[in-house]
Amino acid sequence: MKIKTDLNSRTIQTRTAIGDAILDELEKKDYLKIKVSDVIKNAKVSRNTFYRYYENLYDALCDYLNIIVTGYMIEGGEQNDPTVFMKLDHIEFSLNYFDRYARYFLILNRNGMYGVLIDAVNEYVMKNIFPQKKIHIYELYAYAGALLNSFLKWEEDGKRESAHDVALMIYRLFNHSEEA
Repeated sequence: MKIKTDLNSRTIQTRTAIGDAILDELEKKDYLKIKVSDVIKNAKVSRNTFYRYYENLYDALCDYLNIIVTGYMIEGGEQNDPTVFMKLDHIEFSLNYFDRYARYFLILNRNGMYGVLIDAVNEYVMKNIFPQKKIHIYELYAYAGALLNSFLKWEEDGKRESAHDVALMIYRLFNHSEEA
């Protein structure tokens, strides 16, 4: 997998345009029927530019999520304090932040690409939270899956509850004082 990690604004703009073009194509056709030529035309980039960043469309989708998660870490303060992740206000922040990118999450999920999402979430918690937090690995996986699944259902159901109410439900699941 080839993913560009350069975070300057020009490369992010180009990489985001490529990711958005793939989402546009996924709204019209099956992933396996999407051609790089369709994506580069929609993104208004050259074939050379696409292949400078990626080997294939899958890499571009993963990179798009990498851009989203990097922004999440910066805005949510997790780069400086990885212990904030299970706090109520941070769970609410997470729901609201990912709501900005709901199109990405929902389109991938609708197209049977949930694996891309959960793999990225699992990788994120293993790399950024597990080393700094005294929590069992299965608790982290459960938390990550609960957050992703709750977010997806909240979006699919039209966000009938507030982000705060959903965050409170998730918070209560993982922050109880009684032992089972």
